[in-house]
Amino acid sequence: MIHGKRRTIGVFNNRTDNYFNEVVFRKIQAEAKRLDYDVIVFSTVGYHQSNNYYDTQEKGMLSFAPVEQLDGILAMPDTYELHGFRDDLMSMLKERVHCPMVSVRYRNFPGDRVYTDDYSAIRMLMEHLTEAHGAKKICFMAGYQGHPDSDLRLKIFREEMERRGLEVPEAAVCHANMWLSDGPIAYRQFYEENRLDPDAIICANDYMAIGLVNTLNRNGIRVPDDVIVTGYDNVDNFNVSNMTLTTVAQDYELMVSQAMELLDRKIRGAVRDEGNAAGEAIGLPGRLVLGESCGCGKTKHSAINAMLRLNASGLNRMRDNENKITYLSIELSTCETLQELHDILLGDLTVQDASGRRDFHLCLFEQENEEEEKKERSFSEEITERACLVTSVRNRQDGGMPMISFDTGCIVPPMLEDAGEAQVFFLTLLHQKDHTFGYALTRYDDGAVPDEFFHQWNVIISGALWNMHARKQLLELYEERRISSVTDMMTRMFNRRGLEEQLNPQWNSLCMRRENIACIYFDGDNTKKINDNYSHLAGDFAIVTLACAIRHAAPENAVLARMGGDEFLAVLPQSGKKTAEQFAIRFEKELRKLNVEADRTFTVECSYGIYVTRLNENSTIEKMIQESDARMHAVKCERHAERK
Repeated sequence: MIHGKRRTIGVFNNRTDNYFNEVVFRKIQAEAKRLDYDVIVFSTVGYHQSNNYYDTQEKGMLSFAPVEQLDGILAMPDTYELHGFRDDLMSMLKERVHCPMVSVRYRNFPGDRVYTDDYSAIRMLMEHLTEAHGAKKICFMAGYQGHPDSDLRLKIFREEMERRGLEVPEAAVCHANMWLSDGPIAYRQFYEENRLDPDAIICANDYMAIGLVNTLNRNGIRVPDDVIVTGYDNVDNFNVSNMTLTTVAQDYELMVSQAMELLDRKIRGAVRDEGNAAGEAIGLPGRLVLGESCGCGKTKHSAINAMLRLNASGLNRMRDNENKITYLSIELSTCETLQELHDILLGDLTVQDASGRRDFHLCLFEQENEEEEKKERSFSEEITERACLVTSVRNRQDGGMPMISFDTGCIVPPMLEDAGEAQVFFLTLLHQKDHTFGYALTRYDDGAVPDEFFHQWNVIISGALWNMHARKQLLELYEERRISSVTDMMTRMFNRRGLEEQLNPQWNSLCMRRENIACIYFDGDNTKKINDNYSHLAGDFAIVTLACAIRHAAPENAVLARMGGDEFLAVLPQSGKKTAEQFAIRFEKELRKLNVEADRTFTVECSYGIYVTRLNENSTIEKMIQESDARMHAVKCERHAERK
């Protein structure tokens, strides 16, 4: 895939929870298999009403998708409802894409396009309303301004009304959000606020029509006796509850079939760098579907049994999925490691259920390690050029945690390529706040497509990754604070507290075994003079020089600490006098070497005292420090006397 043996088509689509996308995805699967293409669906979510960070972050898909490496693109720009998302998609396709492109259902596209001829469809609907029913006062329930389908259908409606010499008052057009809950908006505008008493109301889609029919019925307005209501799209798998709709059917399957065949022809004969300046436009006819909402079509009773079966099945599936999503969220919220995440997802994915998920692969973006020899894998919080396959489930079987790195330009890890079968993967970015952790690749059984919980499922995984990231940050912050509390920041040695923290866990054991222990207490001889005569920076240099000499000379098991000022302590567990004296000799040699290398006008000097003892049950760390300190002071006094 991408760089594999089969050509790859990228599909750009927003949302999976509506009738259009269900039909389109099923047909894409069938056509990809027939034409022998791998397909990656770059799936995002974002609603017109959305105003949250999550949906906005979904736009990251546009920069992540390696469109330059695709063989063809199938796009559905009108599914992108979030403000600015569609414009950003179109700009990206125009600027970066050099392969053939075809859009489905969208007219204003820079490449080839296949769509329903809304002009003939709306004209057909208007003819039925005006000629068969004699409607003259006709209102229009539009979607939000800027929705391409709604805007075009409204434009055609106005033209058809004008052609028939019918008036369209300003109040006769209501803008809503293309959904069931919008019925009260149109009812208030058409009936309560303006009392238009229309003969018919045309809705820009079936969802708004269904919501309006239900609202009118609740308010005592009979459909179709008092007013005719029509929809658009023929969403035949949705419960209309009261009656069947008069609507316009779009043949989405034919759209996808025509689009894929057109794309296939262009791919097999295309020159990749020619671009998409001019494209073919294929307008397919719509079909008028007569229902109860105008009084001319089949009644709800003719389809009631099928609808009840469909709704019962759908409700059971939704109930089952809601329970699974709830418990998955609870389980994943406690994850602390990728292994735990893998185990929970595996348990959820390997159970046969109505979702039809067949494969799932979790890929996390990797940071580049500056040190090549560094073996620890480091994951990024933003999109990078490398990713790691951390969880794999194929055919509902555990593929383990491969931990295989690959180039994100490939999208699908090479190990997942299948030369014998065309594959369709749904790709979703996994992100929270300003962090993008990686992406998920999901594959479905033939005929199965993402359900209404698809994006919710991926959002929960994103949340689990965020929680793991937050926990890691807290642990790192705690460790940083802990280290700073036991470390002298100037010399990077332990402080007094750190010394005791290192020795306490082993102290009782050393005492019980009556082990030897050696301590060397160091104290700079002329640090104060250096500080007074040459500046505080020079004094700091002298302290750091002493620390470096001690560190370079110390054996591996030594515990080193700065006790304050220019005083240091080295503790050598399980060591005797000989080891301590050898340490002291190495220290003196290192200190002379550092003085020569520094080439300063002053010399850093030091006195030290060695204390060696065999521990017993009465030994204490404090007593050991005091004894070594006393020996150091004795040496310092002797040296001071000699200088006089």
